[in-house]
Amino acid sequence: RLAARVRASGEVIETLAADLATPEGVEKVVARARALGDIELLVNNAGLSTSGPFLDQSADREIESIRVNVEALYRLTRAILPGMVAKKRGGVLNIASIVAFQAIPYWTTYAATKAFVLAFGEGLAYELRDSGVRVVTVCPGFTSTGLYADSGVPGLAGRLLPFAKPETVVRAALAAYDAGRVIRVVGFVNRLLAVSGALTPRFVLRWLMAQMFAPTAARPG
Repeated sequence: RLAARVRASGEVIETLAADLATPEGVEKVVARARALGDIELLVNNAGLSTSGPFLDQSADREIESIRVNVEALYRLTRAILPGMVAKKRGGVLNIASIVAFQAIPYWTTYAATKAFVLAFGEGLAYELRDSGVRVVTVCPGFTSTGLYADSGVPGLAGRLLPFAKPETVVRAALAAYDAGRVIRVVGFVNRLLAVSGALTPRFVLRWLMAQMFAPTAARPG
């Protein structure tokens, strides 16, 4: 559907089916991208989510999410970045999440993968600060995409916190890239959460997140 919308706008787009949970799938994407010519911007946006008590999750499914959210992002960046550095231009746009800023009980693995994305992008941005290559990490809140189709957003958080339109996140991400930002939290509520979280003792924050994200049957009292 997305490809159809982009084509309707008059832009040229190519689609490629690949399993980013496998090294072969990542290499398939890299090879196709290189065949098209110079790569100006890498957007690491693929993601998988699981939710609920950790021991209730399928280990295979969670490992798959780690491979997509962490390993594929690393492999794609590692493969594409040298060419950008050699040209002294280009950029990497990593999509993390507002949950990257703290531990999220009952969304433990997903939040941990996004914490990696945030730390990885921030460190890389510093290393490449004089290279001509930009690295921007975008931290949106809940967004109306297919990411949550299977897992959903657990607990009260999924019912109380606002969902952004994908177009809003895209505009914010591109504006942050153009401005040379290192980290961009999308949305006023999410920026407020990020700031307040940084000022809150972590043991309090863990309890609050458990209240927000626990499934009804598992919510601690």
